[in-house]
Amino acid sequence: MKKLDSLEPQRTVHSDHSVIVPPNTLRAKALVRVKKGQAEIDEMVARADRALQSLAPSFTEWMNNEILRLFEAMDQFEQSDQGDEASKSFFIVVHDVRGQALQFGYPLAGQMAGGLCDLIEHRGEAPIPAVIMRRYVEAIASIVRTGIRDEANALAVELARTLAKVVTEYRTRVAEGRGVALRVAGDGAAR
Repeated sequence: MKKLDSLEPQRTVHSDHSVIVPPNTLRAKALVRVKKGQAEIDEMVARADRALQSLAPSFTEWMNNEILRLFEAMDQFEQSDQGDEASKSFFIVVHDVRGQALQFGYPLAGQMAGGLCDLIEHRGEAPIPAVIMRRYVEAIASIVRTGIRDEANALAVELARTLAKVVTEYRTRVAEGRGVALRVAGDGAAR
């Protein structure tokens, strides 16, 4: 620790009073620099990993709460004018779900939420019907509710591919100006 200049307070005596100024030792105390070795850094990382593991049992509950938020945001978006402000509000929730899914061990759900974020971000360039966004929300919810935590589940991977294919097909049709007659699985109606 840095040696302190003077530990005695400064005294100024006036005819009718005295002024006592204590030494300012805060700077010396605050500027203690510690050089950590690799072993200490490894221990800090291990402690952080243990703390994360102690929270792991709550991940499923937290992710299910995020899915409820996602459905609420989707409902609000569909009932709104679907303008910039509504898109931004929906995007924020989807973006949160993407981050939470990756952190809580649902990488495929996070990947799909990332795809939905992309759709919302580029909605002005190539508008996507809300029904396609709804399918993304339902797919993300399905993955979380069934507990699919890796990409080894062939059905979940195929679901992600199919959604991406539907979006690509839709954007291609819009770009070519062929009109938009798109069947979304489970909907039965052309969009």
